[in-house]
Amino acid sequence: MNRHAPFQPAVGIGVCLGLALAASCGQVRLSTPSEPGILFHDDFSSTASGWDSHTGTEVTTDYVDGRYLIAVEEPGVDVWARPGLMLANVVFEVETQYAAGPINNEYGLLCRYEHGGDGRHSFYFFFVSSDGYFALGKVIDDVRTILSPAEGSFQPSGAIRLEPEATNTLTATCAGSRMALAINGTPVGEFSDDELTRGDIGLIAGTFDEGGVHIHFDNVIVRSPS
Repeated sequence: MNRHAPFQPAVGIGVCLGLALAASCGQVRLSTPSEPGILFHDDFSSTASGWDSHTGTEVTTDYVDGRYLIAVEEPGVDVWARPGLMLANVVFEVETQYAAGPINNEYGLLCRYEHGGDGRHSFYFFFVSSDGYFALGKVIDDVRTILSPAEGSFQPSGAIRLEPEATNTLTATCAGSRMALAINGTPVGEFSDDELTRGDIGLIAGTFDEGGVHIHFDNVIVRSPS
């Protein structure tokens, strides 16, 4: 089991800006908040809500049957999709479900995404895996550092539901210098960092030694921190 693969920028990473596709970033359908504090929400019922729509042999990032699919067919690659927002402090929630491929994977949320003029990427990430592990940290200029757990590597969490059809709700808090992850309502880790202050949100999935990971995402809600 390989939990130490470095972040690998490559073709197929960074959907919307890093991938040469006809992405629709910047054309986001902002929601009409149904309650105070909601900045954005999407149940993927409309394919015009601003996320990338691409199906290929190596990468798929697309609306499928009222959900959003990220599929990564190559080993050692992370792929993300973004709606094209510019936000500072958020509580970002999404429902996730494993669909296919190796359970030794990583998927989750990112916030404060920046794409530098040199083509490098920076963001905070909040990962879980389909075999019950989690990690959160940052990527700065394509260099990944796990900042929680304290061991600096993926660690197991009993908060992750492992049944094949299970839905796991992930909640990432990016508020000031505080970055935190809750899984199905249970806090699992947090760290403090102020290197990134503002940027896009995103959904992300990745592979380690084996490709073929497919993850479904649904019911994105982005709120202002209370």
